[in-house]
Amino acid sequence: MSTPTSAACGHAPLDDATLGTLLAGAAARRTAPVRLVGPGLHDLAARLIADGVPVEVSVPRRRDARALRRAARRAGGSVPPVGVGEIDIDLPFSAASLPVVACRLDPKTFAFPRHTVRELGRAMAPGGVVVVLPGERASWPAGLVDAWAAAAGLTPPDERETGGALPFAGAVYRARD
Repeated sequence: MSTPTSAACGHAPLDDATLGTLLAGAAARRTAPVRLVGPGLHDLAARLIADGVPVEVSVPRRRDARALRRAARRAGGSVPPVGVGEIDIDLPFSAASLPVVACRLDPKTFAFPRHTVRELGRAMAPGGVVVVLPGERASWPAGLVDAWAAAAGLTPPDERETGGALPFAGAVYRARD
């Protein structure tokens, strides 16, 4: 996921190694599992499981759950708790309950991405870390996703430029304290 687009708009590159390290560190500081939300996160889950990071997953379809279970077994870890089909317009998390989240903002799963980002902001614990990743066909401008995040109470952890009109390539945000 490390692309010239993400670097050009001031976002830290979100390759698998960087993302895994970031989430593992955030989970260790908060002694909480990393919550993965959305499709296509099985490789990230396997990496975290192999590193000994506790993981909980919410996926839209059984196919995603099967891919996750296969990836967890290949990583040599136990299969994490998986909620299948619990992703809807409103995410099934109570307010201020999630300290560390990674969400793939896929238009097939999340038909209303602005509302999904708002729901992530609602569910984030104060000071929590949320990583928003693009879906396969996401073509939203990065500045638009940054605006959605700001409206949801999420801010970038470091001073950086907003995304502007470049395509969204993923971003890390913190929930306000």
